[in-house]
Amino acid sequence: MFGFLTACDDDPKKEKTEICDNAIDDDGDTLVDCDDVDDCATATNCQTPVEICDDTIDNDGDTLIDCDDDDCADDPACFISERFLTVIGTSDLHSHLMGVGPARDYSPLVVDEDGTKSGLARHAAIIKGIKAEKEAAGIPYVLVDSGDSLMGDMVDLLSGDAPPVFHFFQLMEYDTVMLGNHDWDWTPAGTAVIINAAMTGVAFDRPLLCSNLVTDATATGDDYIEALVAGGIIQRYVLKTIDDDFTVGIFGLMGIEADSNVPQAKPVTFWHEAPDEENGFAQIQTLVDEIRTAGANLVIHAGHAGINTNGVGEDRDVAANVTGIDVIMSGHRHQLLATATGYLKVGDTYIIANGKYGENMTQLDVRYDLTEAAITDATGIVYDVDDTVLGDTEVATVMATYIGMLDAVITPKLGITYSATPIAHTTFDVPAIDFYQDPLPTGADVEVPASLLVADAQYNALNAVVAGAVAAGLPTMDPTYDASPFSAAFIENGAVRDPIMVGQTGMVAAADAFRTFPLGIGPDGVPGYPMMSFYITPREMKAILDLNVEVRMGNAPLEYYMNPAGIRYIFDETRGQFDKVIAVFVCNDAFTTVACYQPGNGYLLDLTDTSIDNMLRVTVDYYVTLLLPEARNALGENVTIDPKLKNGDVVDMLNGAEVAALAFDGQPGDYDENTGLPIVQELKAWVTLILFIDGLQDNWDAVFGAPGPEPTDGIPSIPARIYDLGTAPSIADPYWQMGLNRGMEKADYCAMSSNDPRVCN
Repeated sequence: MFGFLTACDDDPKKEKTEICDNAIDDDGDTLVDCDDVDDCATATNCQTPVEICDDTIDNDGDTLIDCDDDDCADDPACFISERFLTVIGTSDLHSHLMGVGPARDYSPLVVDEDGTKSGLARHAAIIKGIKAEKEAAGIPYVLVDSGDSLMGDMVDLLSGDAPPVFHFFQLMEYDTVMLGNHDWDWTPAGTAVIINAAMTGVAFDRPLLCSNLVTDATATGDDYIEALVAGGIIQRYVLKTIDDDFTVGIFGLMGIEADSNVPQAKPVTFWHEAPDEENGFAQIQTLVDEIRTAGANLVIHAGHAGINTNGVGEDRDVAANVTGIDVIMSGHRHQLLATATGYLKVGDTYIIANGKYGENMTQLDVRYDLTEAAITDATGIVYDVDDTVLGDTEVATVMATYIGMLDAVITPKLGITYSATPIAHTTFDVPAIDFYQDPLPTGADVEVPASLLVADAQYNALNAVVAGAVAAGLPTMDPTYDASPFSAAFIENGAVRDPIMVGQTGMVAAADAFRTFPLGIGPDGVPGYPMMSFYITPREMKAILDLNVEVRMGNAPLEYYMNPAGIRYIFDETRGQFDKVIAVFVCNDAFTTVACYQPGNGYLLDLTDTSIDNMLRVTVDYYVTLLLPEARNALGENVTIDPKLKNGDVVDMLNGAEVAALAFDGQPGDYDENTGLPIVQELKAWVTLILFIDGLQDNWDAVFGAPGPEPTDGIPSIPARIYDLGTAPSIADPYWQMGLNRGMEKADYCAMSSNDPRVCN
């Protein structure tokens, strides 16, 4: 028989074995040497070459030696413990997307043209520049904001529909954004509206931080916030993976002081531990430990607690008492650290602060050692965001679009624009108090022109509404209408924010006026604190002013100073605490000038009178009414002020409905057709200021009977002879600073008044 010649195994019984290094098919299976896996799998010469990672030889023949070879990626000899990271920070922007300074001067796309600072187009240019530099160098970065992004500019009127600053955060791809105290000014429901508007309008998806946020399981006022927490929009902390071995954890706490400034946040609360308590930082330590256990190597606290220029503050306390925090990007206190490096090192923690209103932003370049689990080197940079920075065209265009949207809303309703048309002219800066300066002002310096201008605006605007209603016969048509004029207006220092500045042209825009009093929301859900109306006794008037004197003397918080309009007061510093006011003059004077002291222009109150028969009608903004209970808690019976209705009934200041009912009706005469009750149109504090400034005289020479510095140019002028703190032109000396110094020490008053017998005996 002839056999078929086929390729077959000539060793079916496996009696032959492949020799693995002779280039011959020894066992007849067509597989030669190492290709014969069955026979040569374990042969030494058939093993794939493996790079030895510490012998400086190319062991596997791929031209890559030691740690340059991918074979060594996980070899301990090639582990690189050193990492580089850049932390970029902003904080307390307060919606200053169009800069700080006269709104009409802001020119982000031209350098060296104006004196304005801040502006989101300039921020964007700096941020994009840092990112490009770091990407080119292969260095990762994180971008964080430490809170209070809202409340500070007229663009906040858009926040319920299209919040511009959240659009900026989205465009810049922030890693985290902290919710600071002013980000809760609109109440939890309002904060939720803003966040949801950003999510809907610009697909906002940046993580929002508020690590010590506590919601109320039974209350309904924070239900929308609870939904945002459940949806992962508001988070306790964020982990950002840089590479397989390096992860950054970011958290943000609301500080104790910041929390105290936002009563509107209820029923939302924030857990704290006082530094003087035993184990006072235990919860924060537990949180940091949790973040590290979750995988973070480097931990950043981008929160809203704060540190002062001198290095003292809540963030320093946290750094000194909590281990495991590598970097604190500090918000809230509106200050920069007075260090040559831009940062302060406390233990192993690097603290850097961002200032206020976006006038600065910061960068911290760190070298981190994974083995040591610590930063081994750091370099801080503090950027001046000013007119030397050429703004980013994309963001400038986006922000200009928002201004156009705003004008489309306010021009038909109020006849004003954001900045295109001026509402007034000023020849001098109208300064406001910087609450974060060190040292804080005392004495007469606690009373500043911007606050007095706001108080005068509120006093005049409300009295004008009442006078208009009386002239229209409303009290006859509605006997329940309160036609009593207001005796006084009070504006707390803490709510007056930006000064009004001369800038290049002296032209004041509506935006400038708004920035002076930009905060809050009213019971009606419309942006801006409304004006409230209630009655107090002469004795309670003294209590308010006694508190003012204690603030002047440094014995009470600066923000508690209540700048008056419609009254002037005299005090004696030698008297006991909270009993120093000895005379209060009430006068119907648009600017509360020194003419109030003249017999016939003003009258003296009986400061012992506690009866409801001689009560005075006063106005404050909504924020003051919310803080009255807290002021009493802080100062005790020294500040016993019980707001009352006209009939003498005391208002329960802990009852939200009763407080809301105090809102002043800015457009009286409208009634619900079903109930017959008045439809209250809240008069916002910022509206009173714009109306007042817009209605000022153009020519003041006739008013004062002498020429002065105010221009006559067809535009209302803020009167220098009333509000200017500067040196008077000699021709105006007899009339200078007529509206300032509304609280005077007895000795000064008696010297000025030739020993007025009503006060100086």
